[in-house]
Amino acid sequence: MGYYEEIVSEIRTAIDEHRYEDARFLLKRELSMPYIPEDAEAEFHELEKDLRYASEEGHEPEEAPLAVLLGMLKGKPEAQLAAAYRLQERNLRSCTSEIQEFLNCNPFPEAAALLIEALAEQEVGEEFVYTRDGIEYTFWPDAITPITRSPGFLEALSLLEQWVSRNPSLLETAKSLLVHEAYMNLPLSYEKEDAEQAAYQAAAEAADLLGDRAGRSELAKNYEAWKERKRSCA
Repeated sequence: MGYYEEIVSEIRTAIDEHRYEDARFLLKRELSMPYIPEDAEAEFHELEKDLRYASEEGHEPEEAPLAVLLGMLKGKPEAQLAAAYRLQERNLRSCTSEIQEFLNCNPFPEAAALLIEALAEQEVGEEFVYTRDGIEYTFWPDAITPITRSPGFLEALSLLEQWVSRNPSLLETAKSLLVHEAYMNLPLSYEKEDAEQAAYQAAAEAADLLGDRAGRSELAKNYEAWKERKRSCA
């Protein structure tokens, strides 16, 4: 089963099991990718319709009160993720103190990443402290470039296309890993000089996950050829 088949299956399962926030998160992540195959994009849009219909049939509230969402940030990882997803659509300037409290208490990393990205998208000009694994990161959201516009991230995607474009399954898995790593790296941003290492790491990990020895070998060969061309042009 290819990467996109697995993601589509995962989203369908989430919808069938009424895990609507999980399905929304996966759809948002995939549709934010700079490149999506046409057939996969069409399936994602169909899943969006199915999700909308299913959530309406289940009488899911379209917009939970802000106080409820902020309260969910103190709950289990699933609740934090659901709240973070919905809060992305709100004006976060109205609840910066609550978000600061959330970020400073070792939150669920995926939920924290969504909120940090949303703060960056909204260019919130306040100082925040994010505590993860006992390490404090101080940042100003308006100084963070959102991931989908990050030069380093976009350069890493371009490198993946150059190195493993002949292996679609490996390429798409590597892209997914790169996106996840970019989110988990927040509030730090990828610079252009980080792109080479980030791209190679994502591709190598993808090959290992897929058990694709030939793909790993081809990656190494193309990577070395790319470095040689780079040296010759210097």
